[in-house]
Amino acid sequence: MSDELKVVVSLKGDRALVGVKSPDCDPVFFSSQGTLKAVLKAVPGFVEEAKTRWETSKLNPRCETPLPSQEKPATTTSRVATVSRPKTAAPKTQPSMF
Repeated sequence: MSDELKVVVSLKGDRALVGVKSPDCDPVFFSSQGTLKAVLKAVPGFVEEAKTRWETSKLNPRCETPLPSQEKPATTTSRVATVSRPKTAAPKTQPSMF
């Protein structure tokens, strides 16, 4: 594993999202609450937890199922439907009111 590491902290109010990334590993995300100072104190623990996860699995399993955009369209047979309708008389004209 590389000794290069990226840590990103995103704050919104009193909530934080912390991402930890190493070049050959998938990122690991953590959520925390508190001030920036409190979140920064928790970062070393997040980094250690990420390294522990990467020891067993650096990358998430590859998806082997086809994505919906990759599926072949269903084969359909087209039929032309003919409907016989009874012949109707021409509509009557509206009578003059004046």
